[in-house]
Amino acid sequence: MPRFRSALAGGAILASAVGAASAADLPPPPPAYPPQAPAAYVPAAPGFSWTGFYLGANAGYGWSNGSGTTTTFGVGPDTFSASGNAFVVGGQLGYNYQFASVVFGVEADFQGSFGSGTLTDPSGALSATVKDPWFGTVRGRLGYAWDRVLLYGTGGLVYGDTTANGASGIPAIAFNNSSTYYTWTAGAGAEWAFAGPWSAKIEYLYSGTPSSIPAIPNVTPPSGSAHTNLVRAGLDYHF
Repeated sequence: MPRFRSALAGGAILASAVGAASAADLPPPPPAYPPQAPAAYVPAAPGFSWTGFYLGANAGYGWSNGSGTTTTFGVGPDTFSASGNAFVVGGQLGYNYQFASVVFGVEADFQGSFGSGTLTDPSGALSATVKDPWFGTVRGRLGYAWDRVLLYGTGGLVYGDTTANGASGIPAIAFNNSSTYYTWTAGAGAEWAFAGPWSAKIEYLYSGTPSSIPAIPNVTPPSGSAHTNLVRAGLDYHF
């Protein structure tokens, strides 16, 4: 019996040793959750920059009003009033520089104007049709950008040509004259870079009293004021 027990114990020890050796040869069990491959690095897309030159076209609508006093031959001291409206079409060229979110710029545009106005006085001794066939502006711009959206203020010089034809005085003398003028302009706008280098904008400009008006016979140089409002939409390509 003792020998049998010894043999049994030795067999158990041998079996344990063989089992341990076999377990050591087996591959480790797979992890409960296999590791995921690291995500590929994708750099963040750079923000839009307004810096650079741009070229574009615009169209809009303008309206003007004015009034003042003068002396008309055959009538004496008199008052006058003027009003008109027109559609405008033109092009613009500009340059922006962006520093952080602040955008500085300069823009020049040239417009054709399609419409007319009237110049009259209560006595009927002055009557004329007035047109501004063309005008242009040179302006600075200062704005704040939220990536592809830009809000800005603008101001500078406006210049153009005015024609007037009609009759004045008693007896009436017909006239058809023109003059080139300049004055100041100021306004504000919003621009959206909607696709690649393209942006769309809407803009409002207010202009002051012109420096001159066409010569009118039988009338002393008038004293008064006038102002013009302009709303236009534009499309720009940024280089």
